[in-house]
Amino acid sequence: MQDGPTRNEARGGTHRIAHLSDLHFGAEIPEVVEALADTLNSDPPDLIAISGDLTMRARTREFEAARAFIARLRAPVMAVPGNHDIVGYWMAERFLDPFARWRRFIEPETEPVFQNERIGVVGLNTARRAGFYLDWSRGRVGHGRLARCLARLEALPPGLLRIVVAHHPFLPPRAAPESRLVGGAARALEGFARRDVRLVLSGHLHVGDVAEPAAVVPDDAASGRLTVVLSATSTSHRLRGEPNAYNEIRIAPDNRVEILARTWDGTGWMASPPQRTDVAPAEILTPTP
Repeated sequence: MQDGPTRNEARGGTHRIAHLSDLHFGAEIPEVVEALADTLNSDPPDLIAISGDLTMRARTREFEAARAFIARLRAPVMAVPGNHDIVGYWMAERFLDPFARWRRFIEPETEPVFQNERIGVVGLNTARRAGFYLDWSRGRVGHGRLARCLARLEALPPGLLRIVVAHHPFLPPRAAPESRLVGGAARALEGFARRDVRLVLSGHLHVGDVAEPAAVVPDDAASGRLTVVLSATSTSHRLRGEPNAYNEIRIAPDNRVEILARTWDGTGWMASPPQRTDVAPAEILTPTP
């Protein structure tokens, strides 16, 4: 007896990724959480990528709720931590082992790697326990973390569509053009482009956006476009002028990428084109020579 078609084959070879972000368990909207789980399970994508802030205050009960949500999902899940996933009220834990609860409840890695026959996805942890500034929610791509990420990208088999998942934004969105970017954004984007990364998925700002920074590196330094994608908060009440949403990313057999924002309208997840940032990245970022 011949096996039936896989999900991928049934869609004509189109790969689908659900990009969620800023779930913020502890500040979640229960009916939105239920609707999201039901929708994702009704037609499971090939991957669910969660770009950080699974919790609100990194409390144990919040991590337990996030873990229970992930356990319900019928698709593979990879997630990276955000600044809210580091405990802020036990300073000894924050400084000595900031991701202890993440490893206990979510997964052992803070920078997981996912790979199948079509895509290679590398997680990058941009959350920091502290810095020489008062706002510790600010993220940074440190030299060591970036080097590790780039090495993992280089180790992926040829032919895979390469994706990076991180929490903090690498380009300012149209809805919040003055937003602070992750530290080291220009250096990171240049490194991604030189390693033929096609998509960078992140969140943090609770607004959705899509940008294609074609000017990050010289035209001959990368073989394809680099698209930077932001997601709004998918399940929390911490809205910033936009409804709850997640991104549906469709990858055709020839690796053409289509991105749809699925926004919550109170009864279902409606598909719509995401906001696009038109400003030239060269006006924002100054890559290294």
